[in-house]
Order: sequence, then C-alpha cells, then structure tokens
Amino acid sequence: GELFLAIRLSDGALRHRQYRIAHRPGSLRAAAAAALAWLSEPDDRDVVLDPFCGAGTILIERAHLGRYARLIGSDRDPAAIRAARANAGPRYKPIDLEGWDAGVIPLPDASVNAIVTNLPWGVRYGTHGENRRLYPDWIAEFNRLLAPGGRMVLLTAEWRIMQDLIARGRIRPEKIIRAALLGAPASIYVCRKPR
Repeated sequence: GELFLAIRLSDGALRHRQYRIAHRPGSLRAAAAAALAWLSEPDDRDVVLDPFCGAGTILIERAHLGRYARLIGSDRDPAAIRAARANAGPRYKPIDLEGWDAGVIPLPDASVNAIVTNLPWGVRYGTHGENRRLYPDWIAEFNRLLAPGGRMVLLTAEWRIMQDLIARGRIRPEKIIRAALLGAPASIYVCRKPR
C-alpha cells in the first residue's frame, strides 16, 4: 500500500565541500546543514545566528544559499571557534565568530531574524541531565534575540525536552520534521515569532 522513492537531489559537491578543512566531533554534514538553513527561508536581509556554531557548517551553508546582512556564530568551546574561523577563512563576510555561552548572548533584544542551530544532544557534548536544565534557558534567550516575524530552526534528538517546552508554551513550532542523522533519530523544529 506504500511506495518510497528516493531521488538524489545533488551531486557529490554537497557531500565533499572544499571549505571543510577543520572538523569537530558532532559536526553536521554539509547536506544536513544546508537543509536546516533552507528551512529558515533565506532572505537577503537576514541576520543569522547559530549559537552552537561548532565548525561553522550551518553558517557557511546559509551563505551558499544567497545574500544575507550578517552571519553570527557563537560557541563556548574555543576549539570550535578556531575550527569555524579556519573553515570560513576570508570568505563569507560579514561573519562574526564569538566565544559566547548560548544562554547569555551579548546582543540586543530582537536583533536577529534567523536562528539556525544544531542543539546539543547530550551524546558527544554535555549530558541529557544538563540539557534538561539548560534547554529552557537557551530557548528563552533565543526568543529574546529573535525579531518579530523571525524564524528559528532547531535540530535535536532531545524530543522529550522539546515536548515539555512545547507543552509549557516556551516554543511553538509551525512544523516538526522527523529526521535521521547517521542513523540517529532527531527532529527539526521550525518556528516563527509572531509579528
């Protein structure tokens, strides 16, 4: 009663990106990062924030999708920021890569109109217990930073934590997309802040 048809939508260039000279454990593949960036509905006026930028893959893939006003990446791990800077090189301007904590980002309220990120899953970085404590703070900070009408695209495997945040009204996704990354089940939460 069902038919699943798989069609390759890109050639090997999306899998083997030339900019990827530095890698971090837990980094997204370029195709997954490009899909997240695409779900943010790119606009040439975008100020895009990835508060867990790691090696910078999501920001760089967003740059490949078209013009933007500014790219901002933060990560509290100095090695991740070094990797992101190496991957971005002199391209993708303007881009700012900072060693900020995602729970306290020193940007004004409503200063970004797209937040696209791969949240910690509690596997390679952190733990499930830490995530349970920190996710509410991160989501509150993202809501503070997001401008009215702005879009938020969040990838995580912590579906129970996200369901709790949804039930408490902390986040209101327009859609939830189930995914599998390297065999691990995950979900993508696509949200828009009301105008």
